[in-house]
Order: sequence, then C-alpha cells, then structure tokens
Amino acid sequence: MITWVIGAGGLLGSAISSEIETENLFPAQPVPWADPDAAELILQQDAHRFCQSAAGDEWAIIWVAGAATVAASPEQAAAELRMLEALALAVAANPPSGRGVFFLSSSAGGAYAGSNNPPFTNATEPISVSAYGDLKLAQEAASREILMGTCPVIIGRFSNIYGPGQNLDKMQGLISRLALAGATRQPINIFVSLDTIRDYIYVEDAARVALQWVHEVMRSQQPADATVAVIASGQPTALGQLIRLIEDIAKTKIPVALGSHASASAQVADLRLQPTLTATPLPHAPMPLPAGAKRVYLDVLERTRMPNPA
Repeated sequence: MITWVIGAGGLLGSAISSEIETENLFPAQPVPWADPDAAELILQQDAHRFCQSAAGDEWAIIWVAGAATVAASPEQAAAELRMLEALALAVAANPPSGRGVFFLSSSAGGAYAGSNNPPFTNATEPISVSAYGDLKLAQEAASREILMGTCPVIIGRFSNIYGPGQNLDKMQGLISRLALAGATRQPINIFVSLDTIRDYIYVEDAARVALQWVHEVMRSQQPADATVAVIASGQPTALGQLIRLIEDIAKTKIPVALGSHASASAQVADLRLQPTLTATPLPHAPMPLPAGAKRVYLDVLERTRMPNPA
C-alpha cells in the first residue's frame, strides 16, 4: 500500500512515517506551510503525482499537518482549512483507481472543549469554543463532504500527544515545556487551574493506533463513509500531578508562574476521554506516562545542554 504522510516532519508525522516501510512511502515535495498559496499549489501538484503513482494499488493519505494551536487566530485557521480543502479537491477530482483511505488528524481538545459529560467518546457531540476548535471541526466536515464517494475517511480525534523531539518553539506540548523548565530552571507560565485534567498519549502509541485504523478500515471494504475514532490513553492526569511527576524526574522544583491568557477560555477543565477501540488489540503495550515523560525530559536535557568549553 502506497502511503502519503502529509506533515511527515512533525512529531506525529515522523512517528507514523517510521512505522511504514520506506518503499511504501510516497516521496512528497517539502510543503512551504508558512506560505498558504504556495503550499496549496504544492499539495495539488503532489496529489496529482500521488494519484498517478498509486494507480490501481491500495493507497492511503494521512493528514497530520498543521501549525495552529488553541491560540490560533481566525486567519491562521482559515489558511489551514484552505490547504486541506485544496488537497482533498485535487484527490477527489482524479482519484487512483485502487481502493484507498484518507486519515485526518483532528483534536479531541478542540472538538470537545464545549461538550458535556466527560469522559468524551466518539459518540459525544463535538462543541467548539475557539478558532482552533472551529478549524478542526471544519476540516472534519470538509474531508467528509469532498471525499464522499471517493474513499472512506477516518477522523482521528487525538488527545495530547507527547514524545521526544517535540518543537520547543511552539507554545504547546505541556510535557515538553515542563521538561524544558526543569532542564533550564526557567519559569513556565501556566494559564489554567492545576486541577485541569488531560489525557496524554505517547507519540509512538498514537502513530500505531492511527495506522491500525487505516489498515482496519482498508480491510473492512466498507463503502466510502466516515469513521470517527478517539485516540487517547484513557488515563486522565491532572496538571498538578503532571508537574509533580516532572519534578520527580528532573529532581528539581519546576518554577511555575500562574497567570492569565486569552486562550485559557478555550481550555476545557475536564478532558477525560474514552478511546475508540479497534477490532484487534495493538501488539505493543502502551507507554506508561512516567516512562514516556522521562524520555522527553532526557531528550530536552540533551538538546539544551551547553557545549563544554574548549
């Protein structure tokens, strides 16, 4: 099965790519995400090449791209939506003749920020309270509508993904940012209550679950329809617990500065999630949070370590 991972340079995208045999990965062009018009053109060109390359073989397109965060502006969100729509329209216009599937990476936090009665499941009505959440739900709707009749669509609503190598310049990835504060002793700004509950899933586990959904839907030979899956650990963790865990790993007090930020209003207090199970269990046991957090801390420590003087 030829697979195109869009966003392969990101944390989740690189983990998914590493799970796929190199010869089965579509060699896409680098996408200039900072230039939406140029990005749309590259995506359309590569969609044409991909559809020709896949021909009558089985195929999968996995969209795990996006730089928007909860603090994203409506303009940023609109640009990311246009890029996804451009890709989907190009695929729908002249799809490969073989059976295929489209996987969209979405956000449980964005989708369920205004929802009621946690733990949230794939049957929970999604209610957005931010431009970021609006973007994710709009991408879900666009994927369904544009690719209807072309291929099945899988919508993976991920919990908080973490792992070594996360971009420390983006204001997201709480475990990485707490690890950074522990490694550098620089304060971290926290804009939500320490009772805030989140679900953290290790990036390799998230990648394997995503690919399991791709293979499962492909094997099912179901008609072109949409499947919504909550991809999470199912283990709720309060922010205060997480801070203490990183402090234990770093063997230091994390300098936390409590404050306020406009984006805090888009943060749900209780984001307990119930994962949607695939028909067959994963062959690997999931990464425990303490072990995964330690890997992140050691990675951040290595990246921030000052070189020895000559």
